[in-house]
Amino acid sequence: MHDVAVQPLPGMSIVGEYPSRLGADLASALLLEAGYESTVLGDPSYSIAPHHVVERGFRVAVRDEVADIAISLLTDDRAPDPEADMLDSIFHMHRFADRPRWVRWATVVVLTSFAGPILLVAGWLILDAVGSLFP
Repeated sequence: MHDVAVQPLPGMSIVGEYPSRLGADLASALLLEAGYESTVLGDPSYSIAPHHVVERGFRVAVRDEVADIAISLLTDDRAPDPEADMLDSIFHMHRFADRPRWVRWATVVVLTSFAGPILLVAGWLILDAVGSLFP
């Protein structure tokens, strides 16, 4: 474990802080797609063992000249899209009870088809074991 925080090189600015490496990599990819190079700073061991790391999370750094543009790209608050919200409400149901009835029944059938044979074999083995105790 090291006690020195990872700092950007001179001439670079931090434009975003993220709790996971994935979030920082996505921000870096967004900047690269817009034509701006960036680097992700952070302790790689944080993803594996966050309780052993002094510095938490990851930061994205860019050159000072493009820092304002990068911040505006990463914090772009787009206008709400009613069609996207409607599609999200239809296709991204989070609760099992909110899913269509056929999906709930299909899930029960699939889980039963996995668990049923296992339970039958376990029952047969228990009956066989009990039968061998009392010949």
